[in-house]
Amino acid sequence: MTVSRVLASLALVCALAVAPAFADDISDAIDEARRAYQANDLNAAKSALDVASQLIAQRNASGLAQYLPPAPNGWQAGEAETDASTAAMFGGGVIAKRRYSMGGRDITVQLLANSPLFLQLAPMFSNAQLLGAMGRVFRVKGKTALLGRDGNIQMIVGKALIMIEGSGTETEKRSFLEALDIAAIERFGG
Repeated sequence: MTVSRVLASLALVCALAVAPAFADDISDAIDEARRAYQANDLNAAKSALDVASQLIAQRNASGLAQYLPPAPNGWQAGEAETDASTAAMFGGGVIAKRRYSMGGRDITVQLLANSPLFLQLAPMFSNAQLLGAMGRVFRVKGKTALLGRDGNIQMIVGKALIMIEGSGTETEKRSFLEALDIAAIERFGG
């Protein structure tokens, strides 16, 4: 056997070993939908595309979690939670959240992105008088935020709603808001 044949055989074995790494659940569902569509099975095609859409939303939610801040000094951070299905209650989109605790206080930072709900909320957040009727308006990193009468903070940036809730003080909640990369969250999802 020549060296070139050995190298060719080795390359083929490596290619076959690596091939499954390129496959993933999303592309598998899309391929399944394509096959069903070509067989004129539209129900199966739609079902497979629905699965692909949900898998994409889940992956997108995991990407959103990267913007949750690390625990500040003295605080403990829980695991980041992501969800694409709960966001359906808001008309779609993705959610990432994390709970932080220190002593008897807790704060939850939640990001909801790419939801059609923003088409309804965005005008409200651009009207300072309307927001003022709901609580105190303040600015963070050039963006308008609302400290609601319930003590929770909300801010819309791009296609994302930031919510900071819990039993922590206003100062603590604001420090969590300051810790967020607002510009990156605003760019998330286009």
